[in-house]
This record gives sequence, structure tokens and C-alpha cells, in this order.
Amino acid sequence: MKNKNLIAWALLILLAIIWGSSPILIKKALIKLDPFEIGALRLTLASFVLFPFLAKNLKEIKRKDYLILFISGIVGNVLPYFLYPIAQTKIDSATSGVLTSLTPFFALIVGVLFYKLKATKNNIIGLVIGFIGTSLLILFSNKSDGFSVDLFGLFVVAATLLYGINLNLVKYHLNHLKPITITSFSIVSILPITVYILFYLTPFLSHFNNFNNYSLEFGYVFILGVLGTSIATIVFYNLIKIKDTVFASMVTYLMPIVAIIFGVLDGEIINAIQLFGMALIMGGVFINSKKD
Repeated sequence: MKNKNLIAWALLILLAIIWGSSPILIKKALIKLDPFEIGALRLTLASFVLFPFLAKNLKEIKRKDYLILFISGIVGNVLPYFLYPIAQTKIDSATSGVLTSLTPFFALIVGVLFYKLKATKNNIIGLVIGFIGTSLLILFSNKSDGFSVDLFGLFVVAATLLYGINLNLVKYHLNHLKPITITSFSIVSILPITVYILFYLTPFLSHFNNFNNYSLEFGYVFILGVLGTSIATIVFYNLIKIKDTVFASMVTYLMPIVAIIFGVLDGEIINAIQLFGMALIMGGVFINSKKD
């Protein structure tokens, strides 16, 4: 049991580092690459890694699951993975990492509105506190403590809304499938879309033909696609298997801390109001997770 707990904590910390480092990797890739190029290449790489898992588990998918799985791929992967690079053309990686913590709130809102989920008092309090923090992050987004709106943070908020929708799709429509089957099918099934975007709507071919000039940025996207998307997903589901979903959800609190640390180490400056907003978001997520 002791070894099992040790493994669980090691996987949790590893997952927090992998997912928490995603914003800084996107930031570094954006130095030379196009936002759509980053998203499409990331998903294309993830598809190749996850294909063997899909082949292994394809038999458990029923015909009625195909449409929901495809929608899950669009909502939970395609759109968010393009929204994050777009957002980070204007906002810091630390801010992006913290805003991602809004996912549980949107999962709750979608559940209440469409799936008759009942919100508790702590859910509501956490929701209000979290969105106050979000407002502060977006409204006081410059390096000083002054008022300066940067609406690009809303692209991350939109991504977390899509994640919230996807979590409900999986919970209420795909609960009979293994998580790795859901992930592998939803990502592999959108491969034609991501390949089309990559080759026809981005400067990927031009950049690839001058690979030496873009090798570092391609390396960052490779890490995002293989480690940050595919392997991290496998680690996450193994963590749930070893412990439970409650323990695995603790990554929600650790990810923003990692993102902030990487951002500060890269020279990002977080003003006092932003720091307060970040604390409110994380506090709201914590309250939201507590039972009344």
C-alpha cells in the first residue's frame, strides 16, 4: 500500500509538471511558429502516438458512440488546442495556466444547465469567487497594477468552457467506454482535419523545408503533442486506476503553480492584482470541490 501511494504521488507530480509546463512550451513555440500550426501539429503527433491504443480497444466502441466521440474530439481537443496558442500571442503563460483551472466550473455549469445536475452551496460560492478572480486577471493584465483590459484571456476561458462541455459528454454519454479508448478515438478520428489545417492553412511546409531554422520550436511542439497530450493522458488514467478521480483531480491545483513558476523563471512579471486574481481562482476551485 505504501508503494502504491508513493507511485500515485509520483504520477501526480509528474502530471502536474507535464501539464503545467504546456503554457511555457506554447509560448516558446510561438516565437517562430503560427498559432494554428502549433495546434494542428500537436494534434497530428498525438494521433500517431495514440493510434495503437485505438487499434487495441476499437472493438469496445459501438456504432452509436461514433458521433459523440467525434464531437468530443472537436470540442475537447481541436478547438481548445488552437485557442491556447491564439491566446498566448497576447497573454503570459502563467495567466494561461491559471485560467485553465476554470474547467471544473464550466463542467458544473454545463451539468446544471443540460444534465439536471444540482449545484451545492459550495459550488456556487466557488463559482463566484473563481469568476471574480478571472475578471481581475483579464481586466488588470498589464505589468503594472493599473487597469488594462486584455480580452485575449477570453480565448483560454472559451477553451475551458469547451473542456467543461466535453467532460459532460464523456460522463453522460460515453461512461461505458474506457478513458483511453475515448481519448484515442476522439483524437485519431480528427486526424484528417488536423492534417488538412497543418498542410493547407498554415506555413508548416515552408517552415519544415527550413527545418534548421525552426528545429527548436518544432521540438517544443513535439513535447506538447507526444508528452503533453498523449503520454500525459495515459498517466492521468493510470493515476485514476491506482487511486481515484478525487486524488487525480488534485492536479487542478498543482498545474497553475507549475505554470506560474515556469512563467516567472522565463521573466514574466505578475502584478499584485493578477496574483490576487490567481489566488481567488485557485481558492474558488478548492471550495467548489468541497462537499457542503
